[in-house]
Amino acid sequence: MDSLPLAASDPVPAAAAARFFRVLGDPTRLRILELLLAGPCTVSELTAAAGVPRARVSNHLACLRWCGFARSERRGRQVVYRAADPRLAGLLAAARPLIAGRADHLASCQRIGPDWI
Repeated sequence: MDSLPLAASDPVPAAAAARFFRVLGDPTRLRILELLLAGPCTVSELTAAAGVPRARVSNHLACLRWCGFARSERRGRQVVYRAADPRLAGLLAAARPLIAGRADHLASCQRIGPDWI
């Protein structure tokens, strides 16, 4: 099994790894990514499924696209979004058992905040 800690010689800088996880750190963005992993969606479909305003969905999609988590494809007048890498589903699935036993505790954490990252 590969070692997980980042070593000084690791080709992935800690700042890039932190940014990678920060992309996943927003509940709405994470929900959008989960929806895209289930199948391609339009902004309208994502807006309805995520229950957030269209502008917010568009902003999160811009982040997901910029960071390489999502791709877009124009189909006539519509733009369809999809997850850029199916391995993200495995990452999220691996995290679920780690979260399950402490979800309430994690949700109430006051030691870190979005502006501390």
